Amino acid sequence: MDGSDPIGRLATGESWDALCDHLKRTGHAVLAAAPDDPFERAEGLRYVARLARGFLKDLVADAQPARLAFVPGDWLKIGLDNPDYAYFGAKIEAGARYVLRGRMNDAARIGFGLYSGGLGTPTGLVCDAYLDSTALAPDADGRFEIPIGPGEAAGRGLRSGSATNNFNARITLLHRATDRLPELELVRLDAATKPAPLDPAAFANGLERVGRVLEGTVGQFLAWTKSFAEHRHEIREIDPKLSAAAQGDPKTRYFYSYWEIAEDEAFVVDLEPPPCEYWNLQIGNHWLESFDFMSFGTHVNPATAVFDERGRVRVVVARRDPGVPNWLDTAGHARGGLALRWVGADRIPETKARVVPIASLQSR
Repeated sequence: MDGSDPIGRLATGESWDALCDHLKRTGHAVLAAAPDDPFERAEGLRYVARLARGFLKDLVADAQPARLAFVPGDWLKIGLDNPDYAYFGAKIEAGARYVLRGRMNDAARIGFGLYSGGLGTPTGLVCDAYLDSTALAPDADGRFEIPIGPGEAAGRGLRSGSATNNFNARITLLHRATDRLPELELVRLDAATKPAPLDPAAFANGLERVGRVLEGTVGQFLAWTKSFAEHRHEIREIDPKLSAAAQGDPKTRYFYSYWEIAEDEAFVVDLEPPPCEYWNLQIGNHWLESFDFMSFGTHVNPATAVFDERGRVRVVVARRDPGVPNWLDTAGHARGGLALRWVGADRIPETKARVVPIASLQSR
């Protein structure tokens, strides 16, 4: 497509057609990758629709600078999104100066990051700077400030790069249903202009960009599912080639698997968590979306897992209650992905996984 005349492409409908063509191809790519099951196909197309909704929302959102927005857990489900994580995000300008003011409340940990690029783009999502709450020095009331800008010193603030376009706060809540979110406010310190009226050329380019990013993002995570499914019921560290285009918390080591079980089977995972800042094990669907974790028990963390007398954890993934601790409910699914995260761990423990009859667990 000729990129030199966005106004012309808007007038002829080419920009709109490009978006629709990307959407059409993405849907067919999902159908081609789906298991032979109408339920999985429907979830796949819902996945595409959910992502399209999120990307289009960003396109038409108010461009008010430095406006922090909470991202609801059901708004974007992607790449086995962690049920323990809540997110705040804002678009920012690379050369501008900001300050983030906040209070932890019930958050166990917060990671603050600056990013460039984006999921589904040629460069991928690139982490330009990162700071976690262990480096903060809050006052007696639990309040803190983080300076953000091109000249900030690493370790005390967040230094933006020449292409930085996004700020993100990744919040760890160990009891998601009851923990209070932190209080966060992002303020721009230098002069900011008021949002301009809609720019037709920019909007035309934006429509086309949404289509490209949607198709690229779905393609990226279809490759993740394919990779995990090649070692079913084995938990392995993610291929660096896959994670390079979706950079998150640099202190986190990510391990994944793919499971597929019958009604009378269980996928059992045994692990012995080492000293670390945080860990989590969760399951999700074939498309690597988290399940409805507010309605079903689909993950465990240090605060919710049941440990044995030696500090070990046995997690049991099953389609019905096996009557043992640490049951992860598949929420009506026969297959899907599994993610295991270790944050700030000095060593990575051996993890054992296997499929067994549920009856063998109940007879122990």
